[in-house]
Amino acid sequence: MSRIINYNFFHWGPFLYKTAITKEELNLIKNLCHKKKNKDFRKRLAGILRHEYEVDRKKLFSIIAPYFESYLKAFSENYHGKPLGNKIELMSSWVNYMTKFESNPLHTHDRDLSFIIFTQVQKDLLEEHSKNIGNTKPGCINFIYSLEDRKELINQHTFFPEVGDLFIFPACLYHYVNSFQCEGERISVSGNLEVTDG
Repeated sequence: MSRIINYNFFHWGPFLYKTAITKEELNLIKNLCHKKKNKDFRKRLAGILRHEYEVDRKKLFSIIAPYFESYLKAFSENYHGKPLGNKIELMSSWVNYMTKFESNPLHTHDRDLSFIIFTQVQKDLLEEHSKNIGNTKPGCINFIYSLEDRKELINQHTFFPEVGDLFIFPACLYHYVNSFQCEGERISVSGNLEVTDG
């Protein structure tokens, strides 16, 4: 007869939060995204992309604020045991129009938290992803906690994005996006947030 052993295990590392926004919210966000030359945001970003533009942060925040409140609650109640803060402000936001051969190299963001919302993922990218036989899958978003790769540690989470996916994570969490070769645009909206005790 096998012995029953009681144990606890502990969540370790950054609090990476994933959910999905509603179709109504998605459409409202899409309406905020435009390729306006005077809103070019590339100088402030790490991406090797031709089209990255600032998004109205106040309008965007009014659409997705409940998700940040959910993150703060989950952080306090289910992850850390202590509050991160109770006031959250969106400090900057932008849209990325990623096309074939472009990439977003390994980087972090500034402020306290960051987020990514996927508003468009082309059908051909899913096909390219599923047919790829290598370890590096096209179009994926990769989050890396440590650059030390050891079998006893989970140091990376990789996701193939779906339309409506929302990730919220500490701004200091390293992440990158794999390039792809198919036609079309993979569109994501991102931003940086500041958390304080209001």
